[in-house]
Amino acid sequence: MDVAESSILSRLKIGNRLPSPKGVALEVINLTQREDASNHDIVRLIGADPALSARVIKAANVLLTNPSRPIATIADAVTVLGVRALRQLVLGIALIVDYRHGPCKQFNYSHFWAHSLLTGIAAKHLVARARLAVAEEIFVLGLLGNIGQLALATAYPEEYGDVLEHAKGKALDELCRQEHDKFGCDQAELSGAILADMHFPKIFQALAHDFRQPECSKMAESSREWRLLHLLHAASLLADACLASPAERGKLVVKLRLYAARVAIETDHLIEIGDACVRDWLEWLELLNMGMVHIPPFAELLKQSDAADAAVEVPQWAHADQANYRMRVLVVEDDRAMLMLLEAMLKAAGHDVLVARNGVEAMHIVGQQHPQLVITEWTMPQMDGIALCRKLRESLERRDVYVIILNMQESVDRLVEAFEAGADDYLVKPVAQKVFFARLRAAQRVVQLQEELAFDREQLLRFSKDLAASNERLQRLALTDALTELPNRRFAMERLEQEWALSKRGDRTLSCMMVDIDYFKPINDKFGHQAGDEALKCVANTLRQSARAQDVVCRYGGEEFVVICPDTGIDAAYQCAERLRMNVAALKFKNQEAGIRLTISIGVAEKKEGVASIEELLNRADECLYAAKQGGRNRTVVEK
Repeated sequence: MDVAESSILSRLKIGNRLPSPKGVALEVINLTQREDASNHDIVRLIGADPALSARVIKAANVLLTNPSRPIATIADAVTVLGVRALRQLVLGIALIVDYRHGPCKQFNYSHFWAHSLLTGIAAKHLVARARLAVAEEIFVLGLLGNIGQLALATAYPEEYGDVLEHAKGKALDELCRQEHDKFGCDQAELSGAILADMHFPKIFQALAHDFRQPECSKMAESSREWRLLHLLHAASLLADACLASPAERGKLVVKLRLYAARVAIETDHLIEIGDACVRDWLEWLELLNMGMVHIPPFAELLKQSDAADAAVEVPQWAHADQANYRMRVLVVEDDRAMLMLLEAMLKAAGHDVLVARNGVEAMHIVGQQHPQLVITEWTMPQMDGIALCRKLRESLERRDVYVIILNMQESVDRLVEAFEAGADDYLVKPVAQKVFFARLRAAQRVVQLQEELAFDREQLLRFSKDLAASNERLQRLALTDALTELPNRRFAMERLEQEWALSKRGDRTLSCMMVDIDYFKPINDKFGHQAGDEALKCVANTLRQSARAQDVVCRYGGEEFVVICPDTGIDAAYQCAERLRMNVAALKFKNQEAGIRLTISIGVAEKKEGVASIEELLNRADECLYAAKQGGRNRTVVEK
């Protein structure tokens, strides 16, 4: 329904019950709407009403922030403010003066104007700080933004009194619902329609319609209009907190702090703005002869939220994707309200949240909890966000942590500094909800990929270790005799090649023995191959235990063994061979049927002049072994 053309607005206009200026103020507003009106005509008309003139001049001085010189005349006010802002200012002053009281007993006119005035003042300061619009015009919008409620109370005192009585203590949306049921429109719709009838810009009409319930607005997120809407709502919350009873103030202050954080007004700035609002507000109350209200210093007022924090529900933000990869997120922020806001948004997105108030505290938590994502404010005590980022990048264990820097300033130099310090992303406050979750999803993709890569690296490392162990085992099996567990012939030949090269390069001695078990075939024939295997293992174990530490005992094949003796001449090799032979001969090997006496024959050869190869060395040792066999066995024969 277009409320501007609705029957209720028509009835209010026909019945002359619509809140509107009277007398000189009405003439001024009509004059300023004419294209041919000159500044001289406007000055002359306002000057005809001394009370209005004084109020306009004083109001202009209050509205203007740090003017080059005080405004002393109506002409100055017209020049500095401009015709449109002046018309709106005159309208606001006239309505306050003419509708300070009214017929609706349940409607508190004094509280309405005090709240509207404070909302306008707060909107002016907030918008001036954000540099989004003309502060003087936003002041009038804040002042008249809820004029629809005044219209309902003034035009339908008894009916609206009943609505207020039934909605007492209930939320705003319930009051609006009852207004709609009773009158066909609610206060927000009527406010927008009245401002349209007063020729306010369309954006002001939309803001007046939505600012009390901004969550229902269809304005594009992060647009200029969207930011104005939320600043205007923050101004209304500031007025709520200031004018609330001591019992209700705590919860309202928490709500204000959280909402201020959402529009990037941190506690220090909120205190500064709040104190300026109260000063201007008191001047306005004096200017309009309204009752004075005591409001404590804003720093003291904000402290009243401390006890109420636990009782207030943290807002849950829409559009959060709960199905995304769950992360451990560390939020580093020294402003309590901003910390609560970020924590709420992250939890709504399904993440585990850790909090720290500065970089030093954050580093301690990082060492213990190992977060995957760090969202840090730039400016903090002890260690700021840039120093924290550099500290994280210095450590091999923490350099993969995804870091998002938050800052109030949007400048190329700051952006470059953040990325050079190692930041992965940079967000400027106020952070729009959609932008925040889009950046968060980007961080999720990177973190998840890092986790998957780390898992793959661990798997590859484990597979590599397993493969190395398998290769080592296979190599050991390839070079080990399965029965005796001695190195096999292949190992013996590789080791002989190594020792041969060392002997040749270092002019060192090298000897080797060929060892054969005597009468082994009869053992297999008479007692079976199992007894033969046991005999082989017994001899192999004795040879291993009897050889020197530097000697290498290998099974050469069948019942034959080779012993490599590095750095050993023929005489020393002979003594070693005799020790081996005697230790084997001393064995008492028995099987289940009969005792078997084991002996060995040994041939010893030395690498010396004339021995050109490993094969020749082994052949000479084998010839000596053959001679030992021919000589009666159980003996050692050394090459002559």
